[in-house]
Amino acid sequence: MTLLRGRLFSDQDLEDTPQVAVINQAAARTYWPDQDPLGKRVRLRSQSLANRDLLSSAKPVWTTIVGVIADARTESLADAVIPQIYRSVYQRPAKNLAIFLRGQLDLSAISAQVREQVQAVDPELPVFHAETLDDVLADSLSVRRFSMEMVGLFAATALLLAGLGIYGTISYLVHEQTREIAVRLALGAQRGNILSMILRQGLGLAAAGAGVGLVAALIVSHLMAGLLYGVSPTDLPTFVGVTVVLTAVALAASYIPALRAMRLDPISTLHSE
Repeated sequence: MTLLRGRLFSDQDLEDTPQVAVINQAAARTYWPDQDPLGKRVRLRSQSLANRDLLSSAKPVWTTIVGVIADARTESLADAVIPQIYRSVYQRPAKNLAIFLRGQLDLSAISAQVREQVQAVDPELPVFHAETLDDVLADSLSVRRFSMEMVGLFAATALLLAGLGIYGTISYLVHEQTREIAVRLALGAQRGNILSMILRQGLGLAAAGAGVGLVAALIVSHLMAGLLYGVSPTDLPTFVGVTVVLTAVALAASYIPALRAMRLDPISTLHSE
């Protein structure tokens, strides 16, 4: 973690030396706004419970802030501004420790190898709950992932309905314009021109829908900000990508009626009319 002010823990911070702590930026802003937290003293509740005999004496135990570090996502991937205070394990031994390993390791053998090394120091120390960082991240995002999968499912359904709606609308317009199209073909219009005319109608519908949809999405996306991680509610690539996909769906939905209109036999159509 990046040190911003003061210092981190050193070899001189031991159990029999004055208690020190390091805080993050969120804690500095919360508890000492517009002040320099370095040198400030606090008395921690957990420390008080562990040292009742010392607190009952004339000199209570205080912890001095010696450093400020950058905020980090240690409690939640969604929020990096949780006030936190860090203490030296050499001044206040922890009841449990987490060991982090990095490298090209055999995942199936890590647990046994770590247990062997730890218990070489003390055979009575239990070693448990080995997992990869990828698994930890996946578990922490499981609720958000499920929410976004549901949103994605509804979005895919809406996209399908939009495609069917455009297809139905263009099919109806083509049916209503059958006589006009037949006359155009009979007078020498190119079939490619008929195809372009109908596709333009489909693109017009798609452009109108995309315009309204983008405005609505910009408004609604801010309501979903709490479900997003690492993506802005107004992420430009996302909006561009969705617009391109919707346009492609509109073209595909318009192409089938346009193809059918392009293949009309003008003589047969005019006779039937």
